Amino acid sequence: MEKKRLFGMDAVRILALCLLYWLHFFLRNGFYSQPVDSPFMIAAVCGRIIFMSCVPMFLMITGYLKCEKPWSRRYYFSLLPILISWAVISFICIGYKILIDGTEKSLYAWAVEFFDYSGANYGWYIEMYIGLLLLSPFVNLAWKAAGSKKMHQLMLAVMVFLTILPKTVNVLILDGENTLNIIPNYWVNLYFLTYYMIGCYIRTYQPKVNRILCFAGVAAIALVFALINQATGHGAKMGDGYTISYNHAGTAGITVLLFLAFYQIECRSQLICRAAAVISSVTLEMYLISCVFDQTIFSWNKGYPASEYWWRGLLATGLVFVLSFLSGFCIHQLSAALSRKILSCVS
Repeated sequence: MEKKRLFGMDAVRILALCLLYWLHFFLRNGFYSQPVDSPFMIAAVCGRIIFMSCVPMFLMITGYLKCEKPWSRRYYFSLLPILISWAVISFICIGYKILIDGTEKSLYAWAVEFFDYSGANYGWYIEMYIGLLLLSPFVNLAWKAAGSKKMHQLMLAVMVFLTILPKTVNVLILDGENTLNIIPNYWVNLYFLTYYMIGCYIRTYQPKVNRILCFAGVAAIALVFALINQATGHGAKMGDGYTISYNHAGTAGITVLLFLAFYQIECRSQLICRAAAVISSVTLEMYLISCVFDQTIFSWNKGYPASEYWWRGLLATGLVFVLSFLSGFCIHQLSAALSRKILSCVS
C-alpha cells in the first residue's frame, strides 16, 4: 500500500528552504555592516530573526518524519543518496572555486577541504545530519520508552534547559566584560537533538493551533528581539547588540509556531501537490548547490539601503531558487540512480 504524501510537510520543507535563502541574502547584501538606526533596519532585523528558523525547521521535519522508524540496516541506507549528492555538489563547488574564483591550492589541500565537508560551503549540514541519522533510532527508542505525555514533556524540558536556554539567558554582563553563565553552556551544540525531539512530540500528539495566532506570535517575538537588539546595540550594527542564534528561545519559538501553522495544511489541487512534492524532494540538493549561485547573485545587491532589501531580496532569492532547483533536480536524479545501482549490488 502506497503511503500518502503529506502536503503540509512539503509546505514546511519549502518554507524552510525559502527562509534559508533569505538568511543567506542578508549574509551577502551588506546587512550586517549597517547600523540599526531606522525603522527599515529594525524591520530587516525582524526578518533576519525569523529567517534563523530555517535550519531548526529542517531538524523538526526530520524528527516528525523519522520518530517512528525503528533501527535497521536499511534505515542507514537512506544516507547513501544524501552522501552521493553531497559528494557531487562538493566537486562542483570546488570546481567553481578553481575555475571561477581562481582559488589556488594543492591537490592535498583540496582533498582535505572535500573530506572536512567544506568543499560545498554548506556541507556542515551534512556532517551534522550524518550524526543525527545515526543517533535517531536510539533517540526514537528513548522516546517510545518514555511512554506518557508527561515524560515526553519532561524530556523536552531537560533538552531545552541544556541546549536552548543557555544562549538565551547567559547574556548578563556585570563587570563590563564577562557574561554570567547561569545555566551550563556545555551541551548547547546538541540543539539539533532538541529540535528533532520537538518534531517527535508534534508527530506523536498532533497539536492543532490557530494559524493567525501563530503568525501573530512570530511577528511579536521577532519585533521584541529586534527592539532588544537595537536598544542593546545603541543603534550600531546588529552584531553589537543582543543577537539570537539557532539554539535560542526566540528562534525555537518562531520555528515551532511556523511549523504548527503549516504542517497540517491541505491542498486540493493535484498540480500544486505534485509541484510541491517535486520541489520538496530536492530541497537538500537545492540547499547545498545554492552556494554556487547565491554568493554572486546576492552580492549584486550589496550597498543598497534597507528600504530596498525586500523587493531586491525577493528577486534575488527567486532567481537562486530557480537555478538551485534546476541544478538540484538533476543532481538528485543522478544520486537516486547511483544509490539504487549500489543497493542492488549489495542486497
